[in-house]
Amino acid sequence: MDLAFYTYFYGSNNNPAFYIPEIPTLKYKCYYFTNNMNMFNLLKNSNWIPIFDNKPINENLIASCMDGKDIKVLPHKNDVLQSHSYLCYLDNKLIHIDIDFVERYINNYFIQQNYALLLRVHQFVHESVWNEFKESMLQERYRIQSDQYRQYIKSQLDNGLSETTPTHCTCNFIIRNMKHEKINSINETWYQHIQECGIQDQISFFFVKQIYESYIFPYTESQYKQHQNRQQYNMMSLINNVTRIVM
Repeated sequence: MDLAFYTYFYGSNNNPAFYIPEIPTLKYKCYYFTNNMNMFNLLKNSNWIPIFDNKPINENLIASCMDGKDIKVLPHKNDVLQSHSYLCYLDNKLIHIDIDFVERYINNYFIQQNYALLLRVHQFVHESVWNEFKESMLQERYRIQSDQYRQYIKSQLDNGLSETTPTHCTCNFIIRNMKHEKINSINETWYQHIQECGIQDQISFFFVKQIYESYIFPYTESQYKQHQNRQQYNMMSLINNVTRIVM
């Protein structure tokens, strides 16, 4: 299977996201993109394949977060990633990924069926885009752009999209079918929405998913190794709480 995993970090050494997770697998290529030379050098001592991006480091957390959106959202335009048939993006705080799960879902939903994108249904934010907005306001970096989010949401509602959905998704783990005829269009539409919305890409994806509903499969099963589900949840909760305090 022509599958690769990737993550990224953009920013200074003081950025709370400066972190190297365990590599998800040794079976497939795993890329870590960064514009931070200290991070790049640390990655050389790991099993990740480090890819240096010569973008200037920005101390501004919002700007540095936006710097990595093209890697996350536009892999079809990246020289390293575009050659793979299937890609799995993971946030750099995620650990204990179940590779059997990823392979099984690629087979079930990309090969046997014809979906372009797989994301997990959000575990505790449901139905309304305003619920995602309210949850986002717990973090300072999102509060800074709150007016921009409101304006973006209003513009999408004015365009005829809905403020509710039965399956709101998280965007910290994304499996892509790079061979699908619609994947480039989905990626580019999402990136355009991010430019208008801001860094909280779960808000923008809330509406993008409505545009491409028939090509996106929201799943409920955990992508983590079964015995690690609780540990992963606890780790993410701890990181989110620390981030809220720091930021």
